[in-house]
Amino acid sequence: MKLAIFDIDGTLTDTNHVDEECFIKAFSEVHSVAYIDTDWALYPHTTDSGIAFHIFQTRFGRNPSEIELETFKSCFVNMLAAQYQYASSSFAEIAGAALALSFLRRDSEWAVAIATGCWLESALLKLNAAGVDTDGMPVACAEDGLSREEILQAAVLRALKQYQANNFEKVVSIGDGVWDVRTARNLNFAFLGVGCGETAVRLRQAGATLVLENFSDYQQLVRLLGEAQVPNQIEPAKRA
Repeated sequence: MKLAIFDIDGTLTDTNHVDEECFIKAFSEVHSVAYIDTDWALYPHTTDSGIAFHIFQTRFGRNPSEIELETFKSCFVNMLAAQYQYASSSFAEIAGAALALSFLRRDSEWAVAIATGCWLESALLKLNAAGVDTDGMPVACAEDGLSREEILQAAVLRALKQYQANNFEKVVSIGDGVWDVRTARNLNFAFLGVGCGETAVRLRQAGATLVLENFSDYQQLVRLLGEAQVPNQIEPAKRA
């Protein structure tokens, strides 16, 4: 049996923009942080927890307390919920995601799991809002670690237990961020990118060999999952 691990924002749900907007507003409201660099690829760990810790360390010289983190998370999730009530179109699925996921879960050759840098409550809110059913699937999220590597490893362990497997003959990480490419390479997992235009270009530049635009063609998804390889090692640019 092989394992497909799906990211959420930008992969299963078209929610990168609304997630970023609410994250920034919540930090401003709760912690009076007026400016946040949204080039998430520059952060040590591109996860909700990792980003929050990094902002606290750089702005306040310390880690957030549990109360501060929970207060921020609550504000963030409430903002997402309010935004859904105001503009539900901001929480669409990536084309074909819900149906493709339901088909793949019935494929005897594949086990399916979710690994996201989001906190669990916000992740489930976005999935439900987009109509993507992941009920009963192994899920790992920002509560499982600061790094993407820790989160994907947690997803694998939960999938092994749920599918009663000793190991998986192949693990494929499916994501839309350059950090997803880097994480797959670090863990020696195969990778399948999701995106079009500039997103697809960035994924390939980061080392992804295969990128699909969306999930509207299920047979294409299955074929690319089978062909997916560990991302290429990108050589650092040489200084003139």
